[in-house]
Amino acid sequence: MNYFTCDACHYIFQSDSASAACPSCNASSVIAHNSIGKKFKVPAIRLATEMEAEQSRAAETAEATKRTYLERVEGLSGYTLTNDEYHAALMLLFYFKSSPEAFASIHLESLLNQRHSGDESRKAGTLAMDLYSRAKKHFTSELGKERRETGCNDAIDVAAYTDKGSAAGLLIRFRQGELDQLLGKTPNLADIRSVNLSQVAEKPGEDYLRFLMDWYHSVRN
Repeated sequence: MNYFTCDACHYIFQSDSASAACPSCNASSVIAHNSIGKKFKVPAIRLATEMEAEQSRAAETAEATKRTYLERVEGLSGYTLTNDEYHAALMLLFYFKSSPEAFASIHLESLLNQRHSGDESRKAGTLAMDLYSRAKKHFTSELGKERRETGCNDAIDVAAYTDKGSAAGLLIRFRQGELDQLLGKTPNLADIRSVNLSQVAEKPGEDYLRFLMDWYHSVRN
């Protein structure tokens, strides 16, 4: 299929052939004029330039990646995870959300192979811990950036001004104890610091490994 552009509303779309009218604004023609000021009607739909097509493809890829990332975040409810595993999963998903799937696949395969290899558990845990530490650092750094850009500190306020799936948006998903819930406490940096990543790295539960395996297969295929 080819990419086409509507010169009436600048909508870019894919089609086997040029349509008679724009599927977005329904325009079939636009008014053009030449060097002597003569006005005339020309078709609104034309073949998109290579730059327009490339920008459209990039936008479609970015949107698909964002949608898949949010679906994985929502999908965590389908696994029985400890609080530490759940929080580690959120930060790991955020760490890889803008990365090529091949990059995520390599690291996920490494995490899974460590659990089934003959390596000592301490060595496997150290390698996994390095990845989780980088994910945590990235998550904390992006949260700080979002706070500076919005001028807010409270995670709920920051999330209201940022895209769905932002660092603040994930932080307010953090599970809290019953007392914190009763007090209406908003998750903050202390909740991030309290995540026991070493426990997740060294002794991941069966359902957490299932989450990693499902994620791995989804980006590998």
